[in-house]
Amino acid sequence: MNGKRPVYCKRRRSFDVAWLCGWLIVAALSRTAGADTVYLADGTTATVDDATFIDGKLRLGDGRVVPRADIKKILFDRGASAKNEEHAIASDVSVSDLLASGEAAKKKYPDANAIYLIDVGEHILHDDGTQRQRSHHAVKILKDDWRGIAEIGHGFEEGRDRVTLVRARTIDPDGTVYDFDPADLKESKPVEGVTSYSETKTVSGHLSNVNVGSIVEIIWDFESYNPYDKELFHPGWTFAGTEPSVWSRWTITIPKSQELHYRAYNVPKANAAPVITETDSQRTYQWEMRDLDPIEPEPAMPPIQQVAPRVFVSVHDTWDYLYDFLGKFQKEHIQLTPAIQQKVSEITSDCTTPKDKLAAIYHWLQREIRYVSIKGSMGSGWSGHPASLTLDNGYGDCIDKAVLFSTMLQAVKIKSFPVILTTNDMPADDRTLPRLYANHAINKVYLDDRVLYLDTTAESFRFPFFRPDDHGVTTINVLEREIGTIDVPPASHNAIGIGFDMAINTAGDVTMDLDIDLTGSLEAGIRMALEQINDTLLTMVAQQAINSISPGAQLQDIQVSKKSDLNVPLTIKMKVTMPGYSSFAGDLMIVPLPLSEGIHQYAEVSLDERKFDIDYGTSGEIRQHARLKVPQGYEAKGLPDPLHIETPYAHYQASYSYDGQAIVFEDSLSRSGRVIPKKDYRAHKKLLERVADYARKPIFLKKVADDPT
Repeated sequence: MNGKRPVYCKRRRSFDVAWLCGWLIVAALSRTAGADTVYLADGTTATVDDATFIDGKLRLGDGRVVPRADIKKILFDRGASAKNEEHAIASDVSVSDLLASGEAAKKKYPDANAIYLIDVGEHILHDDGTQRQRSHHAVKILKDDWRGIAEIGHGFEEGRDRVTLVRARTIDPDGTVYDFDPADLKESKPVEGVTSYSETKTVSGHLSNVNVGSIVEIIWDFESYNPYDKELFHPGWTFAGTEPSVWSRWTITIPKSQELHYRAYNVPKANAAPVITETDSQRTYQWEMRDLDPIEPEPAMPPIQQVAPRVFVSVHDTWDYLYDFLGKFQKEHIQLTPAIQQKVSEITSDCTTPKDKLAAIYHWLQREIRYVSIKGSMGSGWSGHPASLTLDNGYGDCIDKAVLFSTMLQAVKIKSFPVILTTNDMPADDRTLPRLYANHAINKVYLDDRVLYLDTTAESFRFPFFRPDDHGVTTINVLEREIGTIDVPPASHNAIGIGFDMAINTAGDVTMDLDIDLTGSLEAGIRMALEQINDTLLTMVAQQAINSISPGAQLQDIQVSKKSDLNVPLTIKMKVTMPGYSSFAGDLMIVPLPLSEGIHQYAEVSLDERKFDIDYGTSGEIRQHARLKVPQGYEAKGLPDPLHIETPYAHYQASYSYDGQAIVFEDSLSRSGRVIPKKDYRAHKKLLERVADYARKPIFLKKVADDPT
């Protein structure tokens, strides 16, 4: 469901040459003499006959110098042609300037893998609804891994788009230039794998002499001369990434008759508002940032683009047009037919309640309709194929399966609607700006007085659980004409419970019955893995797992519940012997809990400070219950005190008890929500460190008498 996007690097960077700052304004001012009006942020205006833009400042004709941040827009009093659009791409940057910029950036960022010297993009909307996109990237390669950008390409849809490679070249450190001939581009239909097919084609090529130290420069021109819908215009831009950026600029040009709405995220206040310029027929918005440091990855951080500076725009200020556009297709495709009714009757023949029928249809769709995406138009990409076609084919992608699910639920009188969303491993969209930005579709279902969300694209989720990357996101529900939110489920919906029943002899050998029960995404993930292996391989995998706990341990037996039956909770039972598991110190036997230390490890709190939130993806819970039968002649010694600690996001409690024959240990770590804000990092770090420290404490058994046997 993603829109068209270039195959070439998406990240943006730029070029540190002073005269390039404000390049668009300078070029416009230098065309002809005229009385131009400058609109300032304080509400005043200035009329100038001759303005120059130097070092990020606009020098007015009366001598005043105004920073770019203080300029709202410039109205040019001249009849510039709407087709004279070449000013937005700095295509005349010299080789010497690029080399100088690259060397300066290398000194500043010696440990970088690559540095973006130029990262310029422009989106243009014409009066007739056609669109044009330009991109100009120049990248200095500092590590061998980045030589892969020698492979260049761009996608397009035949009959709708036209793509032109304006420039592609490699520049050696000594100034030698290797130009790529656009005539050498090869056109092909991309190989997208066995589950995805589309009408998109690509042009691609390979640049020569790309080595560490090289600069690769690419300029693409992309024209949508026959767009699927001329009312849709909602591009976006990201200004930074994991590598440094010298200069990044994004320009939007639209007809003056239209309004542009935008949202800026993570953009410094001085850069958040665009510089706006006007001609008699167009209005141009420009965002620009320079000297962007790389984003350093942290464990369990949000997606890079979520924390990077980014801007989204749209020509719509309400969702009405998009609701109408997508809703028309969905209404046409959600049509209950006799064949669908018959299939639903077969699936639900043994069901007596609406809940049972819903679960049966949910499980059947996961298992029996294969995930395959075949898209020939924007309509099918965003609103799916007709439900009857997906059933006949036996395959479909997320929106196809969502349309079929809603249709099948009509047959059992359960109301459901497809909803479109962006999964939580992608940059979030707050939906305050109406635009078609999403990558997935699932279903909103009304069952009695409850609202459920279900995702049929997975294969192993037991009702009512659904994929964790759907949790905590916003939804576009076009048929109900609403923007919704999927709550993060309770921690118990993503839980693992581990039970140990252990017996120890006086030599420290252990026999153990191990029981594992699972729910939610943990259950689905392990179920899927188990379904891929046979019993022999399962035994081998389990044996390796217990050997990691105790070298020399032996698996005596393993039993798994009906792993392919989604109606049955997944459980795993093992019998294990662990010779020499315990250690001795004088008259003390030291017994660690088998899995506790391995479970309670938290790399996400390894940093002293964090720049970004912790993003777990979803909620979670871990429960342990261990019973340790104490050998004759020993007694428990110095059991740890109970621990109870909680924050607004997590709760942990643990305790030991001893009745003279057996020690019982119980603990539970429950984490609600999926995001820990960085402002609460210290408290969360303290909690998890205390949990990990508690889990490392072994059990001490003190010898009190010789074993009479």
